[in-house]
Amino acid sequence: MKKALRTCALVLWVLAGTILLSRWWYTNPDHFPHFHESFWNYLDQLFGVANVDDAQNVEFFVVVVASFFVVVAVTAVIVAIFYYLKRQR
Repeated sequence: MKKALRTCALVLWVLAGTILLSRWWYTNPDHFPHFHESFWNYLDQLFGVANVDDAQNVEFFVVVVASFFVVVAVTAVIVAIFYYLKRQR
């Protein structure tokens, strides 16, 4: 039961962290790294962007996916440090 609660809390944290980071990233893009124009052109061709609305949807998708990877990576590092310190006791 305790492990299930821990897993549920971890999943909720990743979802909440992804939502918050992607919202911050999408509303304040100056605080985050910018992707090169060729990257956006490639994605536009890959997804078949026809207008500005489609391009904004692709941009939002990239921001959400990148935020997810950032939150998962930071969480994995924190969990690894926690378990390492727990084993050292």
